[in-house]
Amino acid sequence: MKLRRAVLAAAVCLAARELRAAGPGFSKTLERFDQLTVGDAVSVSNLHLTAGHMDCTLRSGRAAPVRAGDEIVGVFFEGDGAMDYLSVDPIEAPVVLYNARKGTHLSPEKSTQGVRLRDTFTRILWLSSGEAPTQLAGATAPELAAAFRDHREKFGRTYAPPLSHDFALKRANAPDDPLIWAEIEGGKEDLHYELNGWVGRSEGLSFLWSSGSWEREFKKYLYPVSLSHQPIGRDRRDPLSPRFLLTDVDVQLAASAGNDVKLSVAETIVPMGVRQSVFCFDLQTGRYAQVGTGVENRTERVVAVLDEAGHKLAFHHQGNEILVGLPEPAEPGRPVKLRFEIEGDFLVRPGGDNFWELGVWPWFPQPDLGGQFYTFHAVARVKKPFVAFAPGVTVRRVAEGDENVLETRVDKPIQFAVILAGKYEVAEEVRNGVTIRVATYAMRNPRGVKQLTNLAETIIEHYQQYLGPFPFSEYNIIEINDYGFGQAPPGIMFITSEAFNPLVGEMNQIFSQGINERFAHEIAHQYWAHVVKMPSDEEEWLSESFAEYCAAFFLKTHRDPSIYKSLEKHWRRRADFANDAAPIALANWVWDPVTRVQIRTGLLYAK
Repeated sequence: MKLRRAVLAAAVCLAARELRAAGPGFSKTLERFDQLTVGDAVSVSNLHLTAGHMDCTLRSGRAAPVRAGDEIVGVFFEGDGAMDYLSVDPIEAPVVLYNARKGTHLSPEKSTQGVRLRDTFTRILWLSSGEAPTQLAGATAPELAAAFRDHREKFGRTYAPPLSHDFALKRANAPDDPLIWAEIEGGKEDLHYELNGWVGRSEGLSFLWSSGSWEREFKKYLYPVSLSHQPIGRDRRDPLSPRFLLTDVDVQLAASAGNDVKLSVAETIVPMGVRQSVFCFDLQTGRYAQVGTGVENRTERVVAVLDEAGHKLAFHHQGNEILVGLPEPAEPGRPVKLRFEIEGDFLVRPGGDNFWELGVWPWFPQPDLGGQFYTFHAVARVKKPFVAFAPGVTVRRVAEGDENVLETRVDKPIQFAVILAGKYEVAEEVRNGVTIRVATYAMRNPRGVKQLTNLAETIIEHYQQYLGPFPFSEYNIIEINDYGFGQAPPGIMFITSEAFNPLVGEMNQIFSQGINERFAHEIAHQYWAHVVKMPSDEEEWLSESFAEYCAAFFLKTHRDPSIYKSLEKHWRRRADFANDAAPIALANWVWDPVTRVQIRTGLLYAK
């Protein structure tokens, strides 16, 4: 199952599907699975559909074959059915129990075998990429075409990539690997089951959650929430090998004075393990922008995908994911060069402020975390008075006509590359070989700049004693016109306004407590995230907990040992609150609409 790292409030699943001539098998597979049809129905009873640890019983009702083109690929059933799923992975048992109890009406059953989840259903769509799942026989029954359309319309509102993507990937790259997809409705919960031997090498069960938001745009989607996600033929503790590596990214960005932007992104990818002809990237299809009391959709459109010779390739962009098909399979270990031409109005200015950010989400095509290991080059053109920031060594920062131009380069592998631009005042100093650049939002702030430059220098010197040389020769500290958070892309810190003036104003005083700790935490991320990389969300605790500990050690050494003791107590309280929800590695799978943020923080940062 695919639960992407895109934040729900940051992107919208728009149906921005595109197909271009090249790789006809890829295009035809997508079209067939996007346009499934249902055949003649028959009466059935006590029919079982099984895969992995899932058993669905069609107790009584009517069923019909499902076709992708002329090929029978599944079964659609309406009637009285029962679902039985078993999680046998002891590592995930606590979070299966927690999510089922907190997020659903299901009653999980724990035994020596594992955690069992049962439900009834009135409709199920069961698809298989191998042989037809079952032969249907029985008396002729009323047709199911209308019920099938209603079912597909409902599950088509799931905030996730379409099912056609997984079937296209599997058939092109791994025809012998299993793939089962099931959509289940009419019981206590609407459920999605998937067993996938290629993407993720796992099987899992999710429930579909409706946000209940007053905002119509959010309310129309169903959001998949993981109940179980157990590995197939592998140990969960071993990082999953990526299907391909992203090894180089070159971004040419041209921003308007408003919301519009054009990107030309050249990428080098390297297939791993087997020959592959279809590649899957995360890529947002759009974003939400707050407008007054509502939101509006901002769209990111892929205009073309080109190979190294400039030939157009087939692609399909939907659900924050893009598939690219090659005319011939690429050999493992041999680099493939692609260029993505992208445009849209997805430059969002938070609260109408004079800055925008293309942040740590997939605003350019990228694989899962395990496949991100890329050098980075960027040329960003922005309209004056905006100035741009990006990771790496500054190659040039110049004014050309009505534009400010920034060119940067990173020659070591990174992930989480960003570009931000806005109305900033910039000051920089070289301290012990590191250029520390501080950008204050909208106005000059010499006192704040001096304080933060000195603080950054002190923290960097401290970390170099036991973490080694600072990873980047230039470090950008950029004010975000907000309160209460920090973020650490490579060679960059985004930090909110209280860090620049912690003593003035009631709001600043509320959020300025612990600003030194947060500042030290974000600088530590230049080691714990960009030198020691996390291959998946299950390893995020390595990044967050070590950054937290390093920050506390800095404060103990350079401020007051009592601060460290205070942080220790704080960690214990937060860890105790999260203790029963999940093991540390599965913190990002915890679901509780009220407390999930505190639980995640308690596990990743404190425990």
